[in-house]
Amino acid sequence: MYFALWTNPAIMKNMGFPNGLPVTPEEIAAKIGAQGEVEYGRLLVAELKSTHQVIGECKLYLPNDEGISETDVKLLPQFWGYKYGVEVKRGLVDYLFSHTGCTAVQGTPNVANIASIKMQEAVGAVRVAERVYEFPKERRENTCPVHHYVYRVSRADWKRDVV
Repeated sequence: MYFALWTNPAIMKNMGFPNGLPVTPEEIAAKIGAQGEVEYGRLLVAELKSTHQVIGECKLYLPNDEGISETDVKLLPQFWGYKYGVEVKRGLVDYLFSHTGCTAVQGTPNVANIASIKMQEAVGAVRVAERVYEFPKERRENTCPVHHYVYRVSRADWKRDVV
């Protein structure tokens, strides 16, 4: 499942890997096997609640020095267009605001990824910046710069929407 996500150019072009991430299934399995039990900063499986069918993966991160947490959602292409991403993102935002002291939750969708932008906005995030991420020189051979927006949902807005 993870191999299908990370090596799929349709998914990874928005992440700066236009040919997919150059990894093997064994490398991915080793990385997943080395993860700890803490939920922050590791791959989490996204699955349908009713059937437990795996639909993708996600990540959530502890707040940085500015109090901002980040999330990441990647769904397998056959599950695009059903608003599953919004459900996953909403769950991550709720979890971070309920379990950390973060002041905001941030997402950084590629400017060309309309679905990811809509997902950010659906959970109450607003665009606060536009940037271009460039990979370090040693990683640029199989990558390209990533033009993205920065979206944030504040704790105050989340509280207002939850109540």
